[in-house]
Amino acid sequence: MNTDPTGRKPTPLQITVFGPVAASVISLLEERYDRVTTVCLPDADTIVLVADIDQAGERALLTLLWDTGHSVRSVRRDGS
Repeated sequence: MNTDPTGRKPTPLQITVFGPVAASVISLLEERYDRVTTVCLPDADTIVLVADIDQAGERALLTLLWDTGHSVRSVRRDGS
């Protein structure tokens, strides 16, 4: 796995929300975070993947989703 200049390994985050994520929220996430991917699932849920995010960023992302009316189904960090 690659590391940044400080030697820290990237920590991917996967958040699954009930239903679709508003396009305006996706746009905002793409502005705030590097390498954001959203995947709409057949059951209508959405997965938000962020390639590298710290704990403060994770909290801010969750707060943004909650404040915009999205319900979080699960949160998963790879490697944890």
